[in-house]
Amino acid sequence: MRKLSPTKSKQVIKLVSILLMFINAQAYFTTNGQDIVSRNTGEVVQLRGIGLGGWLLPEGYMWGSGQLNRPRQLEAAIEDLIGQRNARKFWTLYYENFVTKEDVEIMRSWGVNTLRIPLLASMIQPRENQPAYPPYLYSEENFEILDNLVDWCEEIGMGVIWDLHGAPGGQNAENISDSDGRARLWTESEVYWPLTLDLWDKITRRYVEYKCIVGYDLLNEPLLARYPGVDPGMLRQLYLKISRVIRETDTDGIIFIEGDDWAQNFNILEPLDWDSHLVLAFHSYPPSSSQNTIQRWDDLRDKYDIPLWHGETGEQDPPWEVYKRSTEFLETANIGWNWWTHKKFELSRQPWSISRTDGFERLIDYWNGKGQRPGRWQAKRWLFDQARKTNTKYCDFMPGMVESLKPLDPSIYVQSIGIQAPTIIEQPRSQTIEDGYGAILSVKTRGYPISYQWYRNGELMPGADMFQIVLHHSPRSRRAGQYHVIVSNEMGSIESDKARIEYGEFTGVTIPGALIAPIIDGEADSVWQAYEQLDLNNLIIKGRADAADLSAWYKAAWDSENLYFLVSVKDDILSTNSSIDYMKDGIEIYLDVDNSKSSFYGNDDFQLRCILDSPVVGASIGNISETIILAQKKMSGGYQMELSIPWNSISSSGAAYEFLGLDIHVNDNDTNTRDAKIAWWATRDNSYQKPSVFGTLKLK
Repeated sequence: MRKLSPTKSKQVIKLVSILLMFINAQAYFTTNGQDIVSRNTGEVVQLRGIGLGGWLLPEGYMWGSGQLNRPRQLEAAIEDLIGQRNARKFWTLYYENFVTKEDVEIMRSWGVNTLRIPLLASMIQPRENQPAYPPYLYSEENFEILDNLVDWCEEIGMGVIWDLHGAPGGQNAENISDSDGRARLWTESEVYWPLTLDLWDKITRRYVEYKCIVGYDLLNEPLLARYPGVDPGMLRQLYLKISRVIRETDTDGIIFIEGDDWAQNFNILEPLDWDSHLVLAFHSYPPSSSQNTIQRWDDLRDKYDIPLWHGETGEQDPPWEVYKRSTEFLETANIGWNWWTHKKFELSRQPWSISRTDGFERLIDYWNGKGQRPGRWQAKRWLFDQARKTNTKYCDFMPGMVESLKPLDPSIYVQSIGIQAPTIIEQPRSQTIEDGYGAILSVKTRGYPISYQWYRNGELMPGADMFQIVLHHSPRSRRAGQYHVIVSNEMGSIESDKARIEYGEFTGVTIPGALIAPIIDGEADSVWQAYEQLDLNNLIIKGRADAADLSAWYKAAWDSENLYFLVSVKDDILSTNSSIDYMKDGIEIYLDVDNSKSSFYGNDDFQLRCILDSPVVGASIGNISETIILAQKKMSGGYQMELSIPWNSISSSGAAYEFLGLDIHVNDNDTNTRDAKIAWWATRDNSYQKPSVFGTLKLK
C-alpha cells in the first residue's frame, strides 16, 4: 500500500482517534478458571494481540542482515561505524519512530486489545559495570521509552503484556535472547537470577498503578534440556521466584508461563499450581489451527483449570490463508493469540513493511560482506534517515494480512487513507521448471483495494484473480507460455512485465506401481527389493556425531489403494524421553498429494508423525479420515518403520496423481530433547511451514 504523506497521516490519526472514542476501552483482564475475563464485568474476553518485535530487541533477519543477528552485534556494528555518541542518537531516533502513539491507536481501531512488548534487559539494565549486589544500575532515559508506551496504552485502552524476550545472561544461547552464545541465565544463575528478579521487581513497581497492565510473560522461549549440565527443573524454580517478586506488588496481573524447548514442553513445570492467575503461553509455527495441534496443551488446561494463550506465532508469507484458519479455530477453542509482529523490513508477514532506503541497503551489504565500508558521516546520514523512515507513515500497509486475523477489521483505517492507485513493486519472473514441479508466479503491489487478472499468451485465464498463481496438474503444453497480470482499481490499472514459463523433462525419482502389496510388519520383505533406496543425507538440525548416531534411508511404493513407505534408521541411542512428540525418536512424512507445491498447507497437504514405540500415526498437520497401518521393528543399532496409507485418507480424488510432493525427516533424541534431525529433501527445517519446499516423486 502507498506510503502516507505527513498531512494525510495526521488526517488518518485524527479519524482513528475519533473512532477510538466509540470503542470499549476496557482492556484490563485477569483469569477465572480456563477463561480470561474482564476485571470489571467478569465477562469472558478473547485476547487478540500483536507483538512489538524488532523495536526494543531488533533481530538481524528483520533488518536483512544475516551476519549480525542479535542486538549486541547490531549495537557494536553501528557504534563501530559512527561512534558511541552518534550511536546513542540513532537508537533514540529508532525507538521514537518504530513504535508511536499513532501505531497503538491504529491497531486498537482494528480490534487489537493487547500488545506483547518484547523487552531487552540490557536496554534498561545495562550489561556493563553492574555491581555484584543490588542496587543494580538502570537507564532512566530508556525506561522513559516504556513510560511513553504505557501512557499511550492507558489513554487508548490497549492492554500491555510485558515479555522478557532477552533476559540477563540469556535464557537460551540463541540470537533471540541477545545471548553471547551461552545460556548464562542457567549456567551462571548466581549472577543472573538476582538481576532478573530485580528487573521484574522494577518493572512491576514502576507500572503497578496503570490499569492497562494485563500481565507478565516471564521468559520468552527458554531452553534448558538441550544444554549439558543444565537441570530443566531450574525453570520452575526461577518462575516461582519471579512470581513471588511480582506478587509483592501486583496481586491480580496475569502471569504467562512458557515451557522449555521454545515454549513447547510444560511438563517440567508441573504442577502448575503456584499462582491463582497462571496462563499457559505456548508458541508454534505455523500457527496452530486444529485440535490435534494444541491437544497436549489442552490436556494441561483441563488438568489445572487454567487458560491457554497462543503467545507467539505468524511468520507466514501471503496469501495468509493459514492465519485465517488459525484465528478462526482459536476463537472457537477459547484460546487468545498474539501475532509476531507489527512491523519488519521488506517482509509481507505482518501489518506494516518498512522499506529499506538505498543507503541502508548499502550498509546491510557491507555488514553481510558484500560491500565497501562507508565513511563515518555517510553511514550516520544513512542510519538516521532509515531510523526516521521506520515510522508507519513511510511504511507499506497490508490490509489483507490484518483481515486474515479474524475478527480484526482494518476497514475504517483503510477508508481514512483513501483509495490509492496501484503500483507494481515486484514483477513476476521468468522460470524454467522441471516437469513435476509447480511454477508459482506472483506480483507484489501497492495500493488498495486491488483486483488482479492473469493472462497466458495474451488470453484471459478464468479464475486467475489473485496476486499469485500456481501452475500444476494440466499438461506441460498448457502450462508453458508467456504470462502477465493486470493490476487495477477505480483509480487506474497497470500491466506487469511478461514472464515466460518453460518446462524440462522430469529427472527425479520415478516409483513404479506395485503388482504385489508389501506386508506391513516392519520387515523389508522381497517386494521392497524392486524399489530404489533413497538416503536422507541432509543434516538440518546439527548434533549428529556420526552415521551410527543418526542416518537413514527410505523406499516408497504405491498401488491403486495405498501409498507405502519403508524407513530404516540407524540410531545407536533410542529415546522417547520427552513430553513433546517431535523431540522424540521417530520419523515425519510430509505429503503434498496433488503436488501443487503451495506456499501454505491446504486440504491435501500433511505432516504425519510416527513416534518410536507408538502404534498410532499422528497428523500434526492435516486431517486423516481413514486408518493408517504402521508397523515398527527395533534392530541392532536402530529401527525400521513400515506404513500403508490409504489414498482415500489423503487424496481428495481418492486416487494417486502422476506426481507426489514428498519429504521424509528423522528426529534423534539421545537424552531428553531433540539432538539432531536429517531429511531427504529439505536443507533446513522448514517443511512444516509450506509444501512448496518438498521434493517430488513420479508415480508411474
